[in-house]
Amino acid sequence: MVVKPLQGENKATLVATDNIGAGIGEIVLLACGSAARIACGNPNAPTDAAIVGIVDNECGLECI
Repeated sequence: MVVKPLQGENKATLVATDNIGAGIGEIVLLACGSAARIACGNPNAPTDAAIVGIVDNECGLECI
């Protein structure tokens, strides 16, 4: 999946492994670096970002 951070200094678009089935337009939680490889179930996977959760309630989150 192609993901973009909601806020922060680094708003670069990322490509993330998605093993949980997030849909287009959903707000997700990411793991990055070695945590991403562990999260996708393969410590040797060639990935730097993995989707590890989907936000159900967006209360208090702002898209900047």
